[in-house]
Formats: sequence, C-alpha cells, structure tokens
Amino acid sequence: MAFQNLTVVIKLGTSSIVDETTHEPILSILTLIVETAASLRRSGHNVVLVSSGAVGVGLRRMDVDKKPKHLPGIQV
Repeated sequence: MAFQNLTVVIKLGTSSIVDETTHEPILSILTLIVETAASLRRSGHNVVLVSSGAVGVGLRRMDVDKKPKHLPGIQV
C-alpha cells in the first residue's frame, strides 16, 4: 500500500543543524534536509519544517558563547 498526499513534519533541533562550537549552520545537513523535503514534495506530499535552529545561528550573529537559559534571553 503506497501512502499519498501525506503531510510530513520534519523537526530540526539546534543540535542537529548547528555546530555546537562555532554556532555555524551545518550546511551538509541542511542540504540533505532540503533535498529530502524537495523529493517528498515532488512525490505529492506536503512538507512542514519546524526548527529551533534559528536560536543557535542567532547566538553566532550576536557573538554569544552560550545559549541563554531563560526565555527572555532566548527570545532576544
């Protein structure tokens, strides 16, 4: 039985897509995810990407070494 027209949710955590030392995005992982999402779309599926990775990348942009522990700091 083939599944068609599914909605596939891909959750990307910061630790999966951002280097923990440099806080730079891991482009090889992101490329693989985009290729997979594109393949799913071509097969007729809906794809939803959910990511907390923006926090990790934002830390690098703000020159912050450690992730804040409290919500207001994370939201900045």
